[in-house]
Amino acid sequence: MQGEKPKSAKELAKELTAQYLEEARTAHEHGKYVAYTTAVSPVEIFVAHDIIPIYPENHSVACITKRLCTELSEAMENEGYTSHLCAYARCDLGYRLVGKSPMGGIPDPDFLLACNAQCFTLTKWFEVLSRQYRVPLFVFDTPQWIRDQEARKSILRYCVEQLKELISALEELTGKRFDYDRLREVVRLSDEASRLYRRFLDMASYKPSPITIFDALIHMAITVYLRGTPQAVLYYRTLVDEVQQKADRGEGAVPNERFRLYWENLPIWFKFRDHFNLLASYGAAILTSLYVHAWSYEFDLQKDPLETLAENYVSVFSNVTLEERAEMALDLFRRYSLNGMIMFINRSCKAVSFAVHELRDLLSEKTGIPALVFEADMGDPRFYSEAQIRTRIEAYLETLERLEG
Repeated sequence: MQGEKPKSAKELAKELTAQYLEEARTAHEHGKYVAYTTAVSPVEIFVAHDIIPIYPENHSVACITKRLCTELSEAMENEGYTSHLCAYARCDLGYRLVGKSPMGGIPDPDFLLACNAQCFTLTKWFEVLSRQYRVPLFVFDTPQWIRDQEARKSILRYCVEQLKELISALEELTGKRFDYDRLREVVRLSDEASRLYRRFLDMASYKPSPITIFDALIHMAITVYLRGTPQAVLYYRTLVDEVQQKADRGEGAVPNERFRLYWENLPIWFKFRDHFNLLASYGAAILTSLYVHAWSYEFDLQKDPLETLAENYVSVFSNVTLEERAEMALDLFRRYSLNGMIMFINRSCKAVSFAVHELRDLLSEKTGIPALVFEADMGDPRFYSEAQIRTRIEAYLETLERLEG
């Protein structure tokens, strides 16, 4: 209606999420299918084929933030699964035993797509779901994105062929011909939303920064599950405008900002508020990580859509060499004027925690900045030592204060 106040990004997120979940829950009533997929995967193919993607990882995060992880994990451990398994997997599979969910659960899948650029646990997790629901599983296998150019050409050809196989399988499963023109439009929308999302993340370069990583983690949800849609473009346009206004007014997310920190790994989802408050009391703000940048894709619209999809999804930070990962992080240090780093060894995520000490050494050598390294779990409070970690964070911030003085 004319004169109606535009919705804020927060209001849009709530509305778009509710619409997305409702569409998924009523998919079969409208002749559509539901597919489970991983957070890093060529979801544009599903969107182009009118298949609604659902992300068990997102559902697990919702369970973790509502402190359900221990109960759901113990249910799985009683079934013989180890506590060393990823907390996401334990939460999602535990939900299917216990039935508890803060969002009323997620609809059952018609088929599944797992991309192993993140880790191999996802593939095994999705194999369990495939057996449980007796539905097909497609694995998008992404060899490590090594620096050799000839190898990269071979890897890309291999990945493109897999995407063609996926499309053929979807045509057979749905009885519907795949529309490549529709895919090009979806990739265009995905590219626009991804670039806007990156503009939002890059606002951490302002001094003081109008956002912290905690904002980035909240606002990345839309690009994960609505990528390739006009709704995602609208959302990130709105968000960029809002944050730009804060930056123009000189509003910092942390009062009296002094320390601008890098974070290595996934977040500790159940400690959001506590960590923000502790850091802010020292004038410290965690601004960025490779993890939140994993969805700031840049699709080449002049290329075949399958090729640019393959290129983006195979080159995610968790699928490159340690040296290239360090270069990606150093780029963030330069762009955001970072002067501290917290390196989290995440017992739930072995792939992302690989060689954290070596990464720390590479970053400290290049920047001269000391790092805090600590171990915990992104989702399971049983493996989080409150007193020990708080003391170590405080000691590290005091070290930065001394260095500043």
